[in-house]
Amino acid sequence: MLIQFNCKNFKSYKDEFSLDMTATTIKEHKENLIISKKNEKYLKVAAIYGANASGKSNIIEAFQHMKFLVRTSFSEASKRKIIPLKRFKFDEKSKKIESTFEVFFKYKENEYQYGFELNSEEIKEEWLYKRDFRSKEKYNLIFERTNQKFQLNEKLKSFTEILRGVTEKTLLLSFLANVLYEETKNVYNWFSETTVLNFGDSLFEIMSSRALPNCCFDETDGNKKINNYLKAIDVGIESIRTEKIQGSEDENGKLSYKAFSRHLNVETGVIEELPLKEESSGTLKMINLYEHINKALLNGYTLFVDELDAKLHPLLTKYLVQLFHNEETNKNNAQLIFSTHDTNNLVKEVFRRDQIWFVEKDENNASILYSLAEYKIKDKKIRNDASYNKDYLGGRYGAVPILKEFEIGGE
Repeated sequence: MLIQFNCKNFKSYKDEFSLDMTATTIKEHKENLIISKKNEKYLKVAAIYGANASGKSNIIEAFQHMKFLVRTSFSEASKRKIIPLKRFKFDEKSKKIESTFEVFFKYKENEYQYGFELNSEEIKEEWLYKRDFRSKEKYNLIFERTNQKFQLNEKLKSFTEILRGVTEKTLLLSFLANVLYEETKNVYNWFSETTVLNFGDSLFEIMSSRALPNCCFDETDGNKKINNYLKAIDVGIESIRTEKIQGSEDENGKLSYKAFSRHLNVETGVIEELPLKEESSGTLKMINLYEHINKALLNGYTLFVDELDAKLHPLLTKYLVQLFHNEETNKNNAQLIFSTHDTNNLVKEVFRRDQIWFVEKDENNASILYSLAEYKIKDKKIRNDASYNKDYLGGRYGAVPILKEFEIGGE
């Protein structure tokens, strides 16, 4: 479970932003909350709104970049001449200074704080702490790093000698994930299990539309579940059938498949088949989403989705959000964090105010992230009986495009 994600100097974010999944003290929609054994409350879902090019997708990309660095830092260290970074470009100072990434999260009933500060040449700082629940806000050291100097807890000190293999471009966490130490493995595994789907990337969208969930190839329980899902979302598909393409086996022994959607001919009562690729792009997206959503709900994972609503009817978007809000379908406290333009669901009946986030750019072309729960108009916070979507489109909360007249075909 993600508790908080902080980042500074990444793409359109010059200054630090903080996406905080800790619930505020507002009272609405208690079913939208995760309540820990310590009675601490967190959000199951966060929706990020903003104009095109405002920077809402960059929040999700920032987390994806942090995950990428954690997952590849050790394996790619010898190949990298520079550490890949995407710093704020519209300020000369920002082009040269460090970027910072930090997460607070829960994994297997443990809470961790992990982060790093780096530039293109080296890791400047890195830290990992584990929360001590005997004290409300106390975190115990696992390791700290300043350049190539490491401070380790007692259990990690036995690895001091092998740390000579850690280069200035290698994250200590990535290196230690390969040793038999539970705490660093937990942190590394959390990054591995947290999924990011970028439907704002046209290449990702094309590739994902061609991929079938693994359960489509399971002729027993898995196939039954996705068929029930397809009927639930009312896309007219009774089931999916796969067929091996003979002679398509590659050098790794992997086969290629044809996929067909099966529809009921109401007039004859006979099932008719269509090549799955002929289904609408929205239907293909919902099929692709199934496995990621199912995995998150079954295991209590966190799922980031950029452009969740793209090509989907607002009721389908609402259906996906409610899967995470509903205690019956989300028994393991999975989380959904997504960017969207769908204002049909920007209503008090769906979201708490602290679940609604806005992004807009300031006069320096830098993005700013803020939640509806903290936003004020004339020093007054937004009431829970406000018309969130109408007020947002009316410009009361910011984060909307400022449009100007444009005469097409003029001199």
